[in-house]
Amino acid sequence: FTPFQQPESHHGLYKICCLMRHGERLASIIDVSDIRRSVHLFPNFSAVVPREWTSSAVLELCSSFIVNSFSDRHAYLTIV
Repeated sequence: FTPFQQPESHHGLYKICCLMRHGERLASIIDVSDIRRSVHLFPNFSAVVPREWTSSAVLELCSSFIVNSFSDRHAYLTIV
């Protein structure tokens, strides 16, 4: 995913997008000790959510997400 830029002006949350190269997503295998915490992502969509976006498929089908910094106190203090 892309690094954080400026928070979105209308809600103050960060938007991230999938990194792509030659039409394919970039991904890395990392050591589990490098994981600091999980995050809560909202799929970024317009007025209508696509029907095919199920909980098991949305990470593959959606290209941008909003990071929920209000999911818990630690997330808020870490992200904001």
